[in-house]
Amino acid sequence: MSLIVHKPGLQSTIQDAGREGFRKYGIPAAGPMDLAAAQLAQLLCNNHHDQSLIELTLHGAIFEFEKSAVIALTGGGAIALLNDAPLPYNKSVVVKAGSILKFQASLYGCRTYLAVQGGFSIPQEMGSTATYLPGKLGGIHGRALQAGDQLRFNREQPNERSLPEIEVEWFNPALSSNQVCIRFIEGPEWSWFSKEEQNLFQQTTWTIHPQSNRMAYQLEGNALNMTQKKELVSTAVMPGLVQVTPAGIPFILMADAQTIGGYPRIARINSTDRNILAQCRPGYLLNFQKL
Repeated sequence: MSLIVHKPGLQSTIQDAGREGFRKYGIPAAGPMDLAAAQLAQLLCNNHHDQSLIELTLHGAIFEFEKSAVIALTGGGAIALLNDAPLPYNKSVVVKAGSILKFQASLYGCRTYLAVQGGFSIPQEMGSTATYLPGKLGGIHGRALQAGDQLRFNREQPNERSLPEIEVEWFNPALSSNQVCIRFIEGPEWSWFSKEEQNLFQQTTWTIHPQSNRMAYQLEGNALNMTQKKELVSTAVMPGLVQVTPAGIPFILMADAQTIGGYPRIARINSTDRNILAQCRPGYLLNFQKL
């Protein structure tokens, strides 16, 4: 074996670039919440973008390396310590056999990506290793990592010569502040809301609810009421759409979101800002800006 999980932290899952081609069967792509950070981690390890890596939520995880490896950490949400010494993010690092990697609490951010050169050796399900927890699909038996899990590396020996000689200055506003501005375009049912409600959506400072997860972020703030009480036939939905429930509560659909829904879609978040959202933890404040 190559990596031993001593503590998984709040939630750690195996992800790759996502499971494509199965939405018609009700199975979303899943994959990284912060796609940009995950792709950067792969780049720093000279990996293909579709290799398996670990997505960690917040802090608490402890890993042990049985073998030497080249790794990269990206994203945020935790302070990394390698053998009790600070380990930088956004840089390729050689880790020696027997090393212990810990993640402690930080002020900002939510998700860290741990890539190893060559990726982790994980069996594919439906063409992907991405963990989809609601469907118990992918990853390690369709679940989050647990203490005692052992993950093999695809590469037996690290190849330091193949590393890109770069250290990236990575900027994501959610990694330095607990209040961010999220840009959007009008959703298909934008016109179902009055001008007053449209303005309220943009002028409210929303709070991310504690029950938010990889499926959706629930927002707390002013209730949005439709002036036109219309029923929406269940239709296709995807990550980035903002749905509004009959109670006026907005939900932002995230990586593990269902594939169909029946609530009005007031807005759609642009792809860049979905990466910002991925680094927002419960309690963060959001403002919306229309493009």
